[in-house]
Amino acid sequence: MKISLLGAGDLTKVERFTEFSEKELKKLIEDLAKLIAEKWHEIVIIPNRGIPLEIAEAFKKAGGKKIWGIIPTKDKDYGLGHIEEFLSIINNKIEVDSWYDADGKIAASGDVCIVIGMSPGVMRALTALKFHLKYKNCKTKVIIFENTISSHLAREIEEEIPIRYINSIKELEEFI
Repeated sequence: MKISLLGAGDLTKVERFTEFSEKELKKLIEDLAKLIAEKWHEIVIIPNRGIPLEIAEAFKKAGGKKIWGIIPTKDKDYGLGHIEEFLSIINNKIEVDSWYDADGKIAASGDVCIVIGMSPGVMRALTALKFHLKYKNCKTKVIIFENTISSHLAREIEEEIPIRYINSIKELEEFI
């Protein structure tokens, strides 16, 4: 099973916009990484700074082996310079043409998409999932750790993207 990971690029957003502490976030990252390494074995990230990268690093430390990275190899607008230092974490590439394609592909690349923290990039990736669900017979389940975001998503979005809100690793294990 592949788990795609979305999360805030700025880890302090979780602490600033929720009652979740930095210590609790670090523990969640470590516990999630360990669980994925033990039970599901594969993750998909966009290799950039932030929560997904932190999970990928913890995943490797926990014995996880397969990290897929979505890489916009032909992007002319933004390039790859800002992610080059993070590319060594991945061992399998999913090449796409642009950052827009990467945002459209990340959530749909897993059997389950797990979200920790919120940002404009996370929102873009989640809303792009709508088209994979509607037109590509995608079955990705979205799970958001609600204790790491300031509020649920708008009902208009939830109507088209089935989302499960959870608050613990135990709830994640029960759901999957």
